[in-house]
Amino acid sequence: MIIDRVENAGLYKGLHPSIDQALDYIIKTPASELAQHPPGRTSLSDQIDAIIDEYETQSSEGKHYEAHQRFVDVQLVISGEEYMGFAPLSHQTPIQAYDPDRDFALYQVAGQMVKVKAGMFVIFFPTDLHLPSIGTPAKQVRKLVLKARIAD
Repeated sequence: MIIDRVENAGLYKGLHPSIDQALDYIIKTPASELAQHPPGRTSLSDQIDAIIDEYETQSSEGKHYEAHQRFVDVQLVISGEEYMGFAPLSHQTPIQAYDPDRDFALYQVAGQMVKVKAGMFVIFFPTDLHLPSIGTPAKQVRKLVLKARIAD
Protein backbone atom coordinates (compact mmCIF):
# COMPACT_ATOMS: atom_id res chain seq x y z
CA MET A 1 0.00 0.00 0.00
CA ILE A 2 1.11 3.52 -0.78
CA ILE A 3 -0.57 6.60 0.67
CA ASP A 4 0.46 10.14 -0.27
CA ARG A 5 -0.70 13.51 -1.58
CA VAL A 6 -1.44 13.95 -5.28
CA GLU A 7 1.43 16.43 -5.72
CA ASN A 8 3.82 13.57 -4.89
CA ALA A 9 2.26 11.04 -7.29
CA GLY A 10 5.17 11.28 -9.74
CA LEU A 11 7.48 9.78 -7.12
CA TYR A 12 5.80 6.39 -7.61
CA LYS A 13 6.15 6.10 -11.37
CA GLY A 14 8.05 3.08 -12.62
CA LEU A 15 6.20 0.47 -10.58
CA HIS A 16 4.23 -0.81 -13.59
CA PRO A 17 3.17 0.79 -16.92
CA SER A 18 -0.54 0.65 -15.98
CA ILE A 19 0.10 2.26 -12.61
CA ASP A 20 2.12 4.95 -14.43
CA GLN A 21 -0.91 5.67 -16.64
CA ALA A 22 -3.14 5.98 -13.56
CA LEU A 23 -0.67 8.29 -11.82
CA ASP A 24 -0.35 10.41 -14.97
CA TYR A 25 -4.14 10.78 -15.00
CA ILE A 26 -4.33 12.06 -11.43
CA ILE A 27 -1.33 14.33 -11.98
CA LYS A 28 -2.67 15.89 -15.21
CA THR A 29 -6.41 16.07 -14.45
CA PRO A 30 -7.30 19.17 -12.40
CA ALA A 31 -9.30 18.55 -9.22
CA SER A 32 -11.91 21.02 -10.51
CA GLU A 33 -12.48 18.79 -13.55
CA LEU A 34 -12.81 15.67 -11.38
CA ALA A 35 -15.27 17.52 -9.15
CA GLN A 36 -17.53 18.17 -12.16
CA HIS A 37 -17.26 14.76 -13.84
CA PRO A 38 -20.49 12.75 -13.52
CA PRO A 39 -20.40 9.61 -11.37
CA GLY A 40 -19.90 6.33 -13.16
CA ARG A 41 -17.33 4.14 -14.88
CA THR A 42 -15.31 5.17 -17.94
CA SER A 43 -12.62 3.31 -19.85
CA LEU A 44 -9.55 5.53 -20.22
CA SER A 45 -7.51 2.90 -22.11
CA ASP A 46 -7.35 -0.86 -22.50
CA GLN A 47 -5.40 -0.91 -19.22
CA ILE A 48 -7.23 1.71 -17.10
CA ASP A 49 -10.84 2.24 -16.03
CA ALA A 50 -11.89 5.31 -14.05
CA ILE A 51 -14.78 5.25 -11.59
CA ILE A 52 -16.14 8.45 -10.07
CA ASP A 53 -18.14 7.61 -6.98
CA GLU A 54 -20.14 9.71 -4.48
CA TYR A 55 -21.36 8.28 -1.19
CA GLU A 56 -21.59 8.73 2.54
CA THR A 57 -19.05 6.96 4.71
CA GLN A 58 -20.33 4.24 6.98
CA SER A 59 -19.37 2.09 9.93
CA SER A 60 -16.91 -0.76 9.42
CA GLU A 61 -19.16 -3.05 11.43
CA GLY A 62 -20.12 -6.07 9.36
CA LYS A 63 -17.90 -5.00 6.43
CA HIS A 64 -15.28 -7.22 4.83
CA TYR A 65 -11.89 -6.45 3.36
CA GLU A 66 -11.38 -7.05 -0.35
CA ALA A 67 -8.42 -8.04 -2.48
CA HIS A 68 -7.86 -8.07 -6.24
CA GLN A 69 -5.57 -10.15 -8.44
CA ARG A 70 -5.67 -8.53 -11.90
CA PHE A 71 -6.05 -4.86 -10.97
CA VAL A 72 -4.35 -2.35 -8.71
CA ASP A 73 -6.67 0.25 -7.18
CA VAL A 74 -5.47 3.86 -7.26
CA GLN A 75 -8.01 5.70 -5.09
CA LEU A 76 -8.01 9.52 -4.99
CA VAL A 77 -10.29 11.37 -2.58
CA ILE A 78 -11.60 14.38 -4.51
CA SER A 79 -13.67 15.87 -1.69
CA GLY A 80 -14.48 14.89 1.86
CA GLU A 81 -12.51 12.40 3.91
CA GLU A 82 -12.78 8.79 4.90
CA TYR A 83 -10.96 6.03 6.69
CA MET A 84 -9.59 3.14 4.68
CA GLY A 85 -8.75 -0.15 6.31
CA PHE A 86 -5.60 -1.97 5.31
CA ALA A 87 -4.04 -5.36 6.11
CA PRO A 88 -1.34 -7.35 4.33
CA LEU A 89 -2.62 -10.39 2.45
CA SER A 90 -0.66 -13.34 3.79
CA HIS A 91 -2.32 -16.75 3.75
CA GLN A 92 -5.70 -15.63 5.12
CA THR A 93 -8.66 -17.72 4.00
CA PRO A 94 -11.29 -15.74 2.11
CA ILE A 95 -14.86 -15.77 3.39
CA GLN A 96 -15.94 -15.27 -0.23
CA ALA A 97 -13.77 -17.03 -2.79
CA TYR A 98 -12.07 -15.10 -5.56
CA ASP A 99 -14.46 -14.20 -8.38
CA PRO A 100 -12.39 -13.83 -11.58
CA ASP A 101 -15.20 -11.99 -13.40
CA ARG A 102 -15.39 -9.30 -10.72
CA ASP A 103 -11.72 -9.59 -9.67
CA PHE A 104 -12.14 -9.74 -5.93
CA ALA A 105 -12.29 -11.98 -2.89
CA LEU A 106 -13.58 -10.96 0.54
CA TYR A 107 -11.85 -11.47 3.87
CA GLN A 108 -12.74 -11.01 7.52
CA VAL A 109 -9.61 -9.61 9.16
CA ALA A 110 -8.57 -6.98 11.65
CA GLY A 111 -6.71 -4.22 9.86
CA GLN A 112 -5.40 -0.74 10.47
CA MET A 113 -7.40 2.36 9.57
CA VAL A 114 -5.80 5.34 7.86
CA LYS A 115 -7.49 8.70 7.35
CA VAL A 116 -7.51 9.82 3.71
CA LYS A 117 -8.45 13.44 3.03
CA ALA A 118 -9.20 15.35 -0.17
CA GLY A 119 -6.10 15.55 -2.35
CA MET A 120 -4.67 12.26 -1.06
CA PHE A 121 -4.40 8.99 -2.95
CA VAL A 122 -3.86 5.38 -1.97
CA ILE A 123 -2.51 2.56 -4.12
CA PHE A 124 -3.72 -0.91 -3.16
CA PHE A 125 -1.77 -3.80 -4.69
CA PRO A 126 -2.92 -7.44 -4.97
CA THR A 127 -1.00 -8.11 -1.74
CA ASP A 128 -3.13 -5.53 0.11
CA LEU A 129 -6.47 -6.23 1.72
CA HIS A 130 -8.47 -3.01 1.84
CA LEU A 131 -11.72 -1.62 3.21
CA PRO A 132 -12.61 1.85 1.88
CA SER A 133 -15.53 4.22 2.56
CA ILE A 134 -15.41 4.08 6.37
CA GLY A 135 -16.28 6.87 8.78
CA THR A 136 -18.79 7.73 11.49
CA PRO A 137 -20.57 9.99 11.71
CA ALA A 138 -21.30 9.69 8.01
CA LYS A 139 -19.53 12.19 5.76
CA GLN A 140 -20.08 12.91 2.08
CA VAL A 141 -17.17 11.75 -0.13
CA ARG A 142 -16.41 12.08 -3.82
CA LYS A 143 -13.68 9.73 -4.99
CA LEU A 144 -11.91 8.62 -8.14
CA VAL A 145 -10.95 4.95 -8.33
CA LEU A 146 -8.60 4.01 -11.14
CA LYS A 147 -8.49 0.29 -11.89
CA ALA A 148 -5.03 -0.37 -13.36
CA ARG A 149 -4.66 -3.78 -15.04
CA ILE A 150 -1.45 -5.51 -14.04
CA ALA A 151 -2.31 -9.11 -15.05
CA ASP A 152 -4.63 -10.93 -17.45
